[in-house]
Amino acid sequence: MDATNLAMQPFVLSMEVDDDNSFASEYRLRIGNQVKYLVVAPGTFDRDTLSFPIQSLPHLPYHEEWTVGNISRDKASGDLKTSLLNRTLAGVKCQWHRTKVDCLELEKTKQLTAMAFEAFSQSIPPITVPPPATVIAKIARFEWELPRIEQETRAYQLLEGSGLAPRFLGHVHENGRIMGFLLEKTEGRPASFQDLSACETALGKLHELGLVHGDVNRHNFLVTDAGAKLLDFECLRENARPGMMSKELENLRAELVDESGRGGGFILHGDSN
Repeated sequence: MDATNLAMQPFVLSMEVDDDNSFASEYRLRIGNQVKYLVVAPGTFDRDTLSFPIQSLPHLPYHEEWTVGNISRDKASGDLKTSLLNRTLAGVKCQWHRTKVDCLELEKTKQLTAMAFEAFSQSIPPITVPPPATVIAKIARFEWELPRIEQETRAYQLLEGSGLAPRFLGHVHENGRIMGFLLEKTEGRPASFQDLSACETALGKLHELGLVHGDVNRHNFLVTDAGAKLLDFECLRENARPGMMSKELENLRAELVDESGRGGGFILHGDSN
């Protein structure tokens, strides 16, 4: 296989596989300098094949322009069926930062969560972070994760310069669409009950901005030498009512006592006076 064809071989960047094979499984593939998506219908392959699908896929025209491929199996013949769509994928609308980094230029060094990872980046301006910069990247692997990235991108815009959160370094794009962001890597540890005062101070400053976090738990605070910082703003609420702020602050003590695991925290539903 020559170098050109080798570079066009698909590489799985992300996957979301249904363990029971009852729902569609999704894959995010790197092919050369492009990213394409595959949706495999339930019952198309067995569970083991879904975990390592590349060798079992039908021939796909990787050189052609398409973004989403759907693969299923004909119920009568058992043959694989493929349909390709060249549709525009959704992207983050809240684009407020001047720096934009190509996701494929990030060198992943450590996976943190399904959506977040540590990485090296040479694309961030050296006046911002000296290269090679170790950063935290958080991306929407699939379109249905995009609202969470949209919400957090807006949150970091609101918190810019507040010191209440790790520094926002820029947007992450893929094939030109914004689908993630970069944060400065900040050294610290999850909060414990001994950090209650520092966490109350940070949460109080957030409330002064008219915001509630919406999911306070010990893992959503990062205790640093400079005090406590807040993380994970997927449930952030703007223009919050005083009652919501009071309830969140009251709940903080109980959440910091609970050190049994990653806990659900206090997620706001509805509204409160």
